[in-house]
Amino acid sequence: LHLLKTTYENLYTHTHAKLFIALLAPILFLSCQKDFGGGINEIKNIANIKSKYDPKNFFKEGPVPGVATSTNTANRIVSDTLDNGDDPIILGAKLNNPYTISNMQRAYSQLYGQQITLTATHLYVRYKPADIDQFKTLIDDSTLELQDYPMDYEVIQDGDYWQDPTLGTEDIGWLYTVVPAGYTPLAGIPYEIVRELYLPVTENYLWESMAESIALGATYIDTIPIDDDFRQIIRTDEQADTLIIANRPPTPCSVNPCEPGCPETWLPDGYCVGGSGTGSGGTTNSRIPSGIITVQDIRTCLATTAVIPVPLLRGRVVCKRWFKIWRGYTDNQGRFTSTKHFKNKVKIIVKSKNEDAKVSKIRGIRFWQIFFPVKQKIGVYDAGDMSHADYQFLKPVNASASNKELPIWVAMTVHNSVQEFRDYTTADGIQNPPSNLKIIVSNWGASQGAGSAPMWAKCVPLSSEFSNVGDYVKFFISYITSSPLLSVLKSQTDMVIGYQASLNDYNCRLNSPQIKSIAYHELGHASHYAQAGCEFWKIYRVRITNEIITTFNGPTAPYGSGNETNAGVVALGEMWGSFCEFFYTDRRYGNGGGGTGTFAPNGAFTAILQNTEYGNNTALNAYLWAIENFNPNDPDDVHSWIPSGLCYDLIDVRNEATNPIIDDQVNSYTPEECFNALMPDVRTVPQFRERILIQNLNKQEAQVRNLFTSYNY
Repeated sequence: LHLLKTTYENLYTHTHAKLFIALLAPILFLSCQKDFGGGINEIKNIANIKSKYDPKNFFKEGPVPGVATSTNTANRIVSDTLDNGDDPIILGAKLNNPYTISNMQRAYSQLYGQQITLTATHLYVRYKPADIDQFKTLIDDSTLELQDYPMDYEVIQDGDYWQDPTLGTEDIGWLYTVVPAGYTPLAGIPYEIVRELYLPVTENYLWESMAESIALGATYIDTIPIDDDFRQIIRTDEQADTLIIANRPPTPCSVNPCEPGCPETWLPDGYCVGGSGTGSGGTTNSRIPSGIITVQDIRTCLATTAVIPVPLLRGRVVCKRWFKIWRGYTDNQGRFTSTKHFKNKVKIIVKSKNEDAKVSKIRGIRFWQIFFPVKQKIGVYDAGDMSHADYQFLKPVNASASNKELPIWVAMTVHNSVQEFRDYTTADGIQNPPSNLKIIVSNWGASQGAGSAPMWAKCVPLSSEFSNVGDYVKFFISYITSSPLLSVLKSQTDMVIGYQASLNDYNCRLNSPQIKSIAYHELGHASHYAQAGCEFWKIYRVRITNEIITTFNGPTAPYGSGNETNAGVVALGEMWGSFCEFFYTDRRYGNGGGGTGTFAPNGAFTAILQNTEYGNNTALNAYLWAIENFNPNDPDDVHSWIPSGLCYDLIDVRNEATNPIIDDQVNSYTPEECFNALMPDVRTVPQFRERILIQNLNKQEAQVRNLFTSYNY
């Protein structure tokens, strides 16, 4: 039998002998079974050899949708439009779909020698939202993994967006996805079923690989029985190894040989080394995507401090190959591990999104794409590589306002800030911000990197209110204020985090503490909104909008002089936002990893308040030192009427030894008690004083009143 097998393999390597061998082989193998009982065991043992169980070149591997595998420019689908600073996706030819029901039935028959009748398990569908509201409904549906280009086309150039050449730049295009069979489409939104699909309910690499190979044009002769247990499959369109496979439909072990209790005969070399052991992302299974995703934490100048990688906290991870999609999240160590297996060429994408918030970036055209979170393809991985799909989001070296990578790093830093803030407020007994926050990062505004929390997506403005926000948008978000942009912002914006660096110094002045401090400030507003409610917030944002309309970049923008109607609402809101900004940035960074002194030239960790830059010192670090020294009588601060240091003075145990303006004998309040007084009907600082005393049984009443008096209230 060994001689016969060797002769067969030698003959098969010659093209002219293939047909003869294909016809002869069944006879040869069947005749061997009668005379060489011991030899059959030798053939059975071949099933334990990786090259025979999953042989090299046996399955044809070609273009995979979503993965740029070709430089061919023929039949490309692309239009000449502006690109928002992003790279366009360029599509090539439409690919044969291997997961149609007919093709999957054919592949099953080829592998297992049995006919099977399949029904659809999934549907390849697309939606065509008619307007922004329909688009918002789709994007907010957490069950849909949408993309803006077809899922069954060759990708010549991977990128950030696809412009449908049949549509205008600002026309909302088709959105494509996969849903389970029996899916009920969202009512009122144009919807089409592109194709019924069969995706194996229990994962089966051989079946999926055979289906994809057949769809790519590979041909196979009928299987050759070896005995009752094994048979051989031969590929005939080109020279390739043959496949020896169990002569029975797949069992749980043949589908997932790493399951406990499966015999070693189902464990090809390298398939699941060490079973379900842990690797960098929680597994050493070479077919399970896993890894660690981190973000650069840059605390001072790039040139003077080490870069510290921190985990991406609960970031969305998507693994795709054809219509097979896994969605999950990183954990608090930045680790992710797919629950699906992939043979090879799996595309992995990370998004700044979870149920707490979605972080997007501002765009100059295709405004509707603001609905999408910031995303980054971290790579395309083959078997053996996908179990170590580690990635770090980097701040560009020699950064500038125009770096396309910069908003990605900022978005992931803001994403982490949301998770950190919620941990801090939970620990302090403070109400968390609302879930599903819509956050935009932008350096296009006129506000030199300031943030805002209009909460438009949660507290929808009336048309009369929103018609007056053009200057507000210019100040905080973007100089572009076209109708399409405003329409998107109205339904898609709760918070804006500005990252325009002061002095245009993106290397030193734009660092992680700066971004996080702005994020914590705005998240403090979001918590305040969650307690105070929509009517309170409408008064707040109208007051700020009116101030910007009146003064725009004037000295009192955006808060006013403190004498306006409803100035008390602004005073309370900014008081709490500033407390969260300084208090939680301190909690996040401690001494900041820097030294003392001014920012330049040694790049020390610093905080800025009332036009003064504070560094760390022996008493307090930069952020607490800044808020401890707040001066309500500072003649150079037109907003000193906002009591930015008040909440910290209510909770700290220090008297203002270095700031005789403040009489701080209060030392027994907590952040929770301060926050709890910010009720919907509390709209001035004196009302806040009375409420915090009433809620806490007039604790330290004399000291509290003296403290408020020193803040001029």
